[in-house]
Amino acid sequence: MSPDSAMREVVSQAYAQRRDAWESAAVRIKHWLKQQQKGLLKDKDVSRLDVDGHRIKDPARTLAKLVEKSADDPQLRVSTPRDVEDHIRDIVGVKVLCKSPRDQKMMYDSLRDPQQLGAFVLIEQKNYVDPPKPSGYRACHVTLQIPSDQGDPVFAEIQVKTRLQDAWGELTHEDMYKPGAAMKPSELHGEFARAMANMLATVDDMADTLAVELSALTNPDLDTDVLTATDDTIEVKVRATGPKYALAVDGDGRQGLIPAFAVRKLSDSKGTIKVNDFVSVDDRLRATVEEDSKGLYYIPVALA
Repeated sequence: MSPDSAMREVVSQAYAQRRDAWESAAVRIKHWLKQQQKGLLKDKDVSRLDVDGHRIKDPARTLAKLVEKSADDPQLRVSTPRDVEDHIRDIVGVKVLCKSPRDQKMMYDSLRDPQQLGAFVLIEQKNYVDPPKPSGYRACHVTLQIPSDQGDPVFAEIQVKTRLQDAWGELTHEDMYKPGAAMKPSELHGEFARAMANMLATVDDMADTLAVELSALTNPDLDTDVLTATDDTIEVKVRATGPKYALAVDGDGRQGLIPAFAVRKLSDSKGTIKVNDFVSVDDRLRATVEEDSKGLYYIPVALA
């Protein structure tokens, strides 16, 4: 029997023996993710995080990935069903779709928080948002180990994407980029796909900015008593300003709101102020980081 034929037989055995365990693990993950969704959003719009079903990887795709791995590593041995799972840890996949990059980061952080994981074990984390893959693909991936009542634990990959990142995959036939794909994208196809990914990422950022601006309009006088603050200051760069807010980003790319009350305090002004009279785009400010259930805030310690 040829090596590929032997590997094909082992993959078939793995699917015959473990599919029920994989399906059960996927259901368990989805239930847990829905609890995470409720906990993170509380009384907010739960559609901001959508647990978008699951899939069990097609056996042919699993075999193709194993063949590729064995070609790269001649010492690789796949002789048991467990070997299949140890080498291909995304046979079980679950997708979470988010309305914005801020929601994506919130879910990604939760999936890596040991206090939230409980009996699940974090195995691997990959951030393909900053920077994205060369193809333009953007997403956050987390691989978890899930206890099983049907034998060995199950590995599962959770993909956290914005709706526009997911739409890019549909529009560009993302499967064409994956190992073992029958069709390879041409150079022109790749250029178009990357351009589309960049445009959709810009729209995602605009949606985040819009959400922050709307938050500022509906919550201009933030109650500082409910904030959780750090003692250290960081440098943030102002990306946008308006009469009632400024939007800034830190060195890790996290976006936060500079509220009007903080600017008014530093300006020694009385009554209503316009934030953009005191804070300009591209200003670099030292600020403390504060967070409540509504979002992230940068409280400047001095104006530029």
